[in-house]
Amino acid sequence: METFRERPPARESRGAIAALGIFDGVHLGHQEVLRQLMAWAAQRGAKAGVVTFAQHPRKVLEGRAPDLVTGLRHRLLLFERAGVDFTWVLEFTAGLSRLSAAEFAQRYLVDQLGTHELVLGFDSRFGHDRVGSDSPELAALARRLGFEVRPLPPVLGPDGQPISSTRIREAIWEGRLRDAEQLLGRRVSVLGEVVRGAARGRRLGYATANMDLGREVRPPFGVYATLAEFEGRRRGSITNVGYRPTLAPALALGEKPDLLIETHLLDFTGDLYGKTLEVHFVEKLRDEQRFPDVQTLVEQIRADEERARKILEGVVR
Repeated sequence: METFRERPPARESRGAIAALGIFDGVHLGHQEVLRQLMAWAAQRGAKAGVVTFAQHPRKVLEGRAPDLVTGLRHRLLLFERAGVDFTWVLEFTAGLSRLSAAEFAQRYLVDQLGTHELVLGFDSRFGHDRVGSDSPELAALARRLGFEVRPLPPVLGPDGQPISSTRIREAIWEGRLRDAEQLLGRRVSVLGEVVRGAARGRRLGYATANMDLGREVRPPFGVYATLAEFEGRRRGSITNVGYRPTLAPALALGEKPDLLIETHLLDFTGDLYGKTLEVHFVEKLRDEQRFPDVQTLVEQIRADEERARKILEGVVR
């Protein structure tokens, strides 16, 4: 998949079938949009492209955006897995936020992308006038600018309610992994770059990959059986989400500990620094806790590893 940042997609992508939105989570509803996008593109013999934004619009409009189920890099990876031909990433600026739907469509979709068809999810809206698939003016706008719109109905979850990123975000925060999976159509996962830590885990015999997730939503504090994916391969792993209370250094008054995502890859030796790692959460093993001494902590880690291996034996990777 090709990714274009700000500059318009290459000439061969003009006339593409486009889908527009944030696509936070790339959940089952988004996946249906992408399926329709690619099916329509195949019928037309055109490229299938996604137009998305580097920032959540609320960051510009309200000064603060929600934590995301999937950050931009994560979304791009999921678009690629879905088979999208290209993604055009726009910076959501104050100037862009002032454009009407007609102005946005003219400038980006028509003049720069040359799209003839647009796929819109049921809750996708654009322009400061918030035009969406249920807006009476959308059909007239599309006719005037010379493109066709295919609005899609909502995809419903097991409870009969529309799937949304907000519902998934809440399920992950509350540790309801199975509920989130049913809405995502995949396991809950986080994506981040492996950064250097204090190497305390290595000295205990359990080297960990410390991950910088940015603002991606993560499950509650605790220890999890996980699958760690990099370079196209998934490996069994154990992941700790929290503050590492037993090993955390003493803090000055008022200083807060760093929230950590640490993953120990089972049966792996190698250097992961600087690599992008995706961690898929399979099952929670226990809550995070403070142990009286390091030896007790090591014994618990061994027990965690034994249990994680049993859980992961039957997991399809």
